[in-house]
Order: sequence, then C-alpha cells, then structure tokens
Amino acid sequence: MTGAEDLEQFINRQERAVRKYQRLFKLAEFVILTLAIYTVLLLINMENVFGLVRALELYAGKSYDIASLTISFSTIALLLISIGISLTVTLLLYRREKSTSVILLAEEKYPALKERLRTAYDNRNLNNVIVKDLIHSVLEGTKEIHSSAFLDRKKLKVTLILLIFTTSALGIVIYSDFRTDITPEGMKEIIDNIPGIPGNGDTPEDYFPSDGEGNEDGRENITGEPVVVVVEGEEVDLSIPPGSESGFTPTGEEDGNQPEFKPSSSYEVGQMTAPAYREELPKGYESIIKSYFEELTR
Repeated sequence: MTGAEDLEQFINRQERAVRKYQRLFKLAEFVILTLAIYTVLLLINMENVFGLVRALELYAGKSYDIASLTISFSTIALLLISIGISLTVTLLLYRREKSTSVILLAEEKYPALKERLRTAYDNRNLNNVIVKDLIHSVLEGTKEIHSSAFLDRKKLKVTLILLIFTTSALGIVIYSDFRTDITPEGMKEIIDNIPGIPGNGDTPEDYFPSDGEGNEDGRENITGEPVVVVVEGEEVDLSIPPGSESGFTPTGEEDGNQPEFKPSSSYEVGQMTAPAYREELPKGYESIIKSYFEELTR
C-alpha cells in the first residue's frame, strides 16, 4: 500500500467517526427535546384536551395493554405529539448543516499538521519526490491520532447533563403527579374572551362602529329607502312628516271582517282577440294627423 492510499484511508476512517458522533448528538438532542416537550404538556394538563375534541372524546378515557403495561390513550397521544414537534424542530435546526472537514479538524487539534495535511491530501496523486516525502512525514504525524480525538467532549458533557435533567424532571412529574393550574379549558376560555377574534360573540359593529349617523338604534341605514334625494342640485326630503294622513299607523287591531270570495265557474281557457279601436279621420287632414303622430313617436 502506497503512502497516498494510507493517507486516504486515514481521512476516510476519521470522516466515518465524525459522522457517527454527529448522528449520536442529533439523536440525543431529539430525545432531550421530546422529553422536555412531553414534561411541559403534562404540567399544563394537556391530557384533558382530548375530551374537548369531539372526534377524540370517545378515546379520551380508553387504555391499552402494551407489553404487560396499561397505557392510556392520552399518554400515547401526548407522546406522539411530543415526538412530532421534536422531530420537526430538529429537522429545521439541521436542514442547512454543513459537512465538517476532518482535515481542518485534525489541523486545528494538531498544529504540527497545519497546512501540511491538506497539501499532502490535495497532491496525493502526484508522483514526485517532494510529494512523497510530504505524505510520509504527514503519515508519521497521524499515527498518534485516534478517532476519539474528534469527539467534542464539551458538547458531550452538556448533552449528558441535559439528558439527565429532562429525564429526572419527567420522572418527578409522573411519580408525584404534579400539575400546574393551567388547563386546556382555562386556555380555551381565555382565547374565547380575546377581543377581535371572529367567533367570540363579536358583531360587525364592534369592528366597524357607526359614526353616529343612521337610524335611531345608532346603526346606519344602508339597505332602506333613501329619505333625501338630490333633484337639480337641491336636496328634497322624502320622509313623511309626523301627523300626516298618509302612511301606516299600526294600531295593534286587525279587521275581523274578512272579505268573502266566491269561486268563479270553471271554464275552458282559450284565446280571444280584443276589438280594435277605429275612428274615421276627417277627410283632407290625414297627412297632418299622420305627421303629428310621427312627431310624438320620435
């Protein structure tokens, strides 16, 4: 095996190790976030929300036997919701993650390889004395480098602390059955009382208040007949003055004498031509009368 092949093997081995560490950190962060979300959902009594949903209220009180354990529907549902939220957040955080360069990491941790490792790797296919000597010296320096050197131990400590904390918090909440005063019913009541949200009993007048002009109820009359019209630049009031004989005055009394109607005799429906009106025109004036009516019809 040549020096170039040994160098490639070293880089590939370290890249696999770095990818494995990154996957483990992602999995740990996903578990931590899931446990945290599930703990919060338990604290705010979100298991009661399924009884408020009509489609799920039949399942709210059910339980299932899984591996000799009795697990309620609300527990499974909350766990699935926590997993879904955590998975979505994790994917969003790492959707633009850039690949880590093992060569740069090695040069950062081992200053003796700085610039030399990347130069040797980029020119590994060249066959000359200078490149061979550079690769040989670089390989001598990489003999003491192990895959564990690329593990971020500071991040590992923080991850372990968070994992222990979230697991302990969830265990305490489940064991002590501790809950806060926040409930889905209370949150729903608060949301329903928020002004400006449609469906909270508000009326259009709450969003578009009248400016004071309109009917006696304070609402503008936009569908009734106009009481003022403009004729040749002058406003004409069409309202009926009080006390006039015209108009309708409700009395609250109805006429008890209903008119009697007699049915007409049945007869066959047909067509009948109406008689035409004819009149003899004075002689000598026919053309004048004709032109008169033509002027009227224009």
